[in-house]
Amino acid sequence: MASEKRDSMTISQSHDSPSEIAPKALSNDEYQLAQLGYKQEFFRTLGLFENWAATFTTMNFISGIPMMFAFVMSTGGPEAAFANWTMVGGFSFIVSLAMAEIASALPVAGGIYYWSFYLGGKKWGPLLSWMTAWWNWAGWITVPCGVQQGATNFLISALEIQYPNAEVLTKGWFSWILTSVGILIAMLPNIISPRVLPAEISNHRPGCFNIFLTTSMRVTKSKLRMDTAGLSRHFSYDASAHLAEETKEASAVVAKGMWMATLSGWLLSIPTLILILFCIQDFDGIIAATYANNWAEYLMQLIGPAGSTAILVLLWIDSTCATASAFMSAQRVTYAISRDNVLPFSRYFRKLTSTHRMPLHAAFLVAAISIAISTAVIGSSVAFSAITAMSTIATNVSYLFPIIARQTVGAAVFVPAKWNLGRASAVIATISSVWICYLFVVLLLPQVYPVTGTTLNYAPVMIGAITLISLVGWIFPFGLGGKYWFKGPQTTITDVDVLEATIPEMS
Repeated sequence: MASEKRDSMTISQSHDSPSEIAPKALSNDEYQLAQLGYKQEFFRTLGLFENWAATFTTMNFISGIPMMFAFVMSTGGPEAAFANWTMVGGFSFIVSLAMAEIASALPVAGGIYYWSFYLGGKKWGPLLSWMTAWWNWAGWITVPCGVQQGATNFLISALEIQYPNAEVLTKGWFSWILTSVGILIAMLPNIISPRVLPAEISNHRPGCFNIFLTTSMRVTKSKLRMDTAGLSRHFSYDASAHLAEETKEASAVVAKGMWMATLSGWLLSIPTLILILFCIQDFDGIIAATYANNWAEYLMQLIGPAGSTAILVLLWIDSTCATASAFMSAQRVTYAISRDNVLPFSRYFRKLTSTHRMPLHAAFLVAAISIAISTAVIGSSVAFSAITAMSTIATNVSYLFPIIARQTVGAAVFVPAKWNLGRASAVIATISSVWICYLFVVLLLPQVYPVTGTTLNYAPVMIGAITLISLVGWIFPFGLGGKYWFKGPQTTITDVDVLEATIPEMS
């Protein structure tokens, strides 16, 4: 690729502004982005650490283990927790490798649906891109509310320790208010300045894996039972990709950010989990407790009420920082697909602020939808697990489109970047595809038995809704459906601009 051989180029900017007729020098990153059809609009200020941190903090095992701890203990127990955490981490790393190879070759914001279009070609590209965009957006739009609801449970548990008889703490509407406030707090670094978010990510304590697979098989009263806990929220490999247009040396750095974040989170989380499991004092007491999150009972057994309250508040802060990271990805995906007119009112949501080049309107949409989805906690005892299951299913299915296309219809057109998997690519893609299909099935199963109106897993309903919306939106008659007008990502820079570019001699 030309961007790998040249340091910079000049290109006419007459399409941007009549007053800007002088040529503008483009970096290698800007040139590669131009070859992919887009002009540089974000500020490129992020390096490997920030890109790595975007995925690492969204996964977030520091608060992720406590967030799912009580549910995992009640449905699988310590042995299942350790075995399945170790297993899910390994498969997640494999998926991140498959994603990283594609991201290295096609480093664009909201890259997943762009990858599907590129790999699908003229015949399948528009449909694959359309479906990928809707599934990836639906997944990411539910991540902030899921993570923040987990944070709210930490805060309510701390309040329950200090005020055990306060009835308001058990009300769904109170939980919703706290979650909504937390979402608005998480939005702030994503709309103030591009300098604020990297600082927030960099200062966020190590975290990864808000995902706890415990798909465990155990014998209970002579009956084989499958427990599904916390497979939910196993996603976010693509968080690094969504920052591609804000990352320097994106082709190499984005790929490294993906797989390094997943691997380091997995390896660091295992000793953390072992330490936690060996410190369990009264297992039955943890199961029987009635806190919003029974991690509070675990802490109470170890360090008493004052220490427990302090740690729960710190976990709320940590999780809210993770929400800000997740919000960033949801915001960037919203901007990217609006740039290509996938969403209704795309012209509004793709606007960037003139001063800081931030997608402000996209942020408002993410916040509004996240707060609306969070109302589910008012009437459902399993809303949290259903929301996180929806996030995991939708994002992982969106990954499946480009991963399969890379090895099938797109095999002939895909040009690997310097960072690639070589001969292992097909094997890794196959394992990743099987794993994602497994996640899809398991997360649609009931989370709690018996199934009632308040314990129903609403993930299948939400998945059905996004499937219906995306398919109807594609085939809708009278020329309104996507198949009549959506031709894939729309270029914001012309082929003439690229062809007429002059490239200075390298010094």
